Amino acid sequence: MNAALPNLAESRRKFFTFAAKRAILGTAISAVVAAAFLFSDVGGITSIMMRSTDAWLWMAFFCFDIWVTTTAITIAIGFMRLGDWSDPPSEDKK
Repeated sequence: MNAALPNLAESRRKFFTFAAKRAILGTAISAVVAAAFLFSDVGGITSIMMRSTDAWLWMAFFCFDIWVTTTAITIAIGFMRLGDWSDPPSEDKK
């Protein structure tokens, strides 16, 4: 039973390294996307948020939403690119 623990520790390390790299990439992309949205004032969203007395709160909500979305997409793309899966060889080919 103890023989499987090093393999488990290695797989956990790989998983958390993968998750950390994707989270950092998602954070960088979300910063660019949020800045582009706010700078270009798409749909007047920046103007609407700035009129509020709690503009900082609406900016935080907006940036958090962008961060969650882009990080989730980045992680999903990472999972899809992990490797190839194929059917096991059929009995006829043996």
